Amino acid sequence: MNYENSFKDFFIETKHGRIHYRRHKSESGKSLVLIHGMASSTLTWKRLVEKFPESLDICMIDLLGHGSSDSPEIDYKVRIQTEILKEVFEAEKIRSPYLMGHSYGGWVCAEFARKNSASGLILEDSGGLKVFYEEIKGDKNREDYKKKMLEKVLELDAKKHVMENILNDQFREGELDDKTLSEIKIPSLIIWGGEDRIISIKYALLFSELLPDSRLEIIKNARHTPHYSNPGDVSEIILEFIKEHP
Repeated sequence: MNYENSFKDFFIETKHGRIHYRRHKSESGKSLVLIHGMASSTLTWKRLVEKFPESLDICMIDLLGHGSSDSPEIDYKVRIQTEILKEVFEAEKIRSPYLMGHSYGGWVCAEFARKNSASGLILEDSGGLKVFYEEIKGDKNREDYKKKMLEKVLELDAKKHVMENILNDQFREGELDDKTLSEIKIPSLIIWGGEDRIISIKYALLFSELLPDSRLEIIKNARHTPHYSNPGDVSEIILEFIKEHP
């Protein structure tokens, strides 16, 4: 699939601000929604979507505060991002899609799948696990961690007020645990870089343990962004998952 020619850009006014998304429409009946991580945008998916067939309906969304979407001075709670997904889906008539989220985007997708219709959940090196943030909270160097993370994401030309707010929110909002993940009743696919240095592979194993109907795929030698470093491997795994769970 050609990234430049197959996708069209759209904007929608939501109650939280104007949101940008890219869409490749297909009548196949299967829709895949891609949600990027913190400080990223729809551009991160370029190498991956080029591996997908034209028959797959794909929507890539810039989360609020990211990419070409608005960046208002608000609290960037995961709940707000899920509300935006609902508005985009309603406008585009996307019903029960396969949701794929990377890192922070994985947390957004998991929260959405808890309370809304979806055909399948795909988490790639996902954030959001309660135990992950508890371990950081228990570390005496927690503030140093947040400072280093902020410096890292600002190198990506991210918006400072958005990133500060998201990082702060991750330490006060209810995260994913055994109770919340047990509420996700759809098939789940967990993809993880075997050499992820940002979110350890041990959390992939925990996601696999806590999600009721899940399958785990480790991409050897990949780090935090397998969809970028190993797009062929990741696309094959995703297409197989969709085929197995129509």
